[in-house]
Amino acid sequence: MKAIGGLLLVLGIGGLLLNLILWLPAQLNLIIMVLISVVCFVAIWGGGKLSQTKAAFVQEPAKKYEPMAQQAQWVQQKVACPKCGFQVAPGQRFCGACGSSLVSYCATCGGAITTPSKFCGNCGARLV
Repeated sequence: MKAIGGLLLVLGIGGLLLNLILWLPAQLNLIIMVLISVVCFVAIWGGGKLSQTKAAFVQEPAKKYEPMAQQAQWVQQKVACPKCGFQVAPGQRFCGACGSSLVSYCATCGGAITTPSKFCGNCGARLV
């Protein structure tokens, strides 16, 4: 790729030299030729490097990748407070936002119900 770029550079400079020698005053020929050569050289060999951004060093390592399935399980584990709707972790006895009790009891067996469900986990009775 650089060989093709070099060939184009040489042909372009040669063509420009012929054009400049024939049409412009002698003092401008050298200045314009040098400017065009520098622009072509930078565009062919240094253009990609000049446009790249430099990477910065990071002080702390990146966090470990966690698949979406595990993230979804974490979100599903949250329970809403029946009184204020605040998200609480399963197994908590009181809401962290409003302080209301999160534990209800089965009317049939008196067992504690800590997660929202339709049936009692102890006796299987339907919860109201």
